[in-house]
Amino acid sequence: MPEDSDDAGFTDADEGAALLKPEPFKRLAERAAAFVAWLAGIGLVLSIWGVDVWNPDNILLRAADILIVAFIAYLLYESIKIAIDQKIEDEGGLIVAAPGDEGGAAGEGSRLVTLLPLFRNFLLITVVVMAGMIILSEMGVDIAPLFAGAGVIGLAVGFGSQTLIRDIFSGAFFLIDDAFRLAEYVDIGEVKGTVEKISLRSVQLRHHRGALHTIPFGEIHRMTNYSRDWAMMKLELRVTYDTDVEKVRKLIKKFGQELQDDPEIGPKFLQPLKSQGVTKMEDSAMILRVKFMTVPGEQFIIRKRVYHGIREIFEREGIEFAHREVTVRLKDNGTEEENGEESAAPNLGESQKRAIGGAALSAVSTDDPAAAKS
Repeated sequence: MPEDSDDAGFTDADEGAALLKPEPFKRLAERAAAFVAWLAGIGLVLSIWGVDVWNPDNILLRAADILIVAFIAYLLYESIKIAIDQKIEDEGGLIVAAPGDEGGAAGEGSRLVTLLPLFRNFLLITVVVMAGMIILSEMGVDIAPLFAGAGVIGLAVGFGSQTLIRDIFSGAFFLIDDAFRLAEYVDIGEVKGTVEKISLRSVQLRHHRGALHTIPFGEIHRMTNYSRDWAMMKLELRVTYDTDVEKVRKLIKKFGQELQDDPEIGPKFLQPLKSQGVTKMEDSAMILRVKFMTVPGEQFIIRKRVYHGIREIFEREGIEFAHREVTVRLKDNGTEEENGEESAAPNLGESQKRAIGGAALSAVSTDDPAAAKS
């Protein structure tokens, strides 16, 4: 928290905001003064030459009016643009995730950074349309039919561009709901990535492998945001059945404390790494689960560190990871020995054994999609 700068309760941040960085406004005022001086100079020269510049029918006066309207529109837009850009800078600037970053960035405090550029673009369109109408009126064009025609054209566009209208309204409601912000990592089903750009009708997602996806808002049915509030990561470990589960729990707890004490990644933890014990029993392995909670966007980086550390601990403590196994029993013409057990398998070469084992593993993987993925 910022400290008070005086007894009146003003902070350094308040004082900096009150100043509003006058340099850009000063440059804009200098341009306005130069324009006025330039225009007055031209008028004075024309008056000296005997030209009646104040005659309403003089084309030069109309040209001057058009220039003044255009310049006032420019000053209006530039003034608000400077204020918006300074506000964006005060909020931390436009956040851009690093290339290849799966986690994106936390959305805290960046909602204005997401919405202000859209408002700036909308303002530009409004100023240009209004200035254009005034300029046309100064040129003697009757703009009343233009308004009527604009209404008819708008109606036709509304009926013929329902998809566009749907995209714009869907995007507006997504932004009102604060569903995502710039530089956040989102998943919309078939596509996921970091929000890189937002327009009136679409959003652009940068996949961590580099591909840039452009998705119209109207085609988004659900959105999963991985960059809000907190992130929980759960990891499964396959270990052999002779593993001491209690020993693993203590080792994971100690390792979790070491991670929290780490000056680099320790502050990123919201809950320490801890073991959840055995969560599943498979044919060839016990499945242990560990979990941790971090600030959003950091879970994927910490996951690498956790996997690396657990592997080193297991190797040091003699704890073995379980590998998927397939046992093949062969019958020799269906005969059995006297004790009721099957007779020994016929003598097979190594290539035959590998072929049989591969076929059996393929059959198991087909029946079990999870086994196929592993």
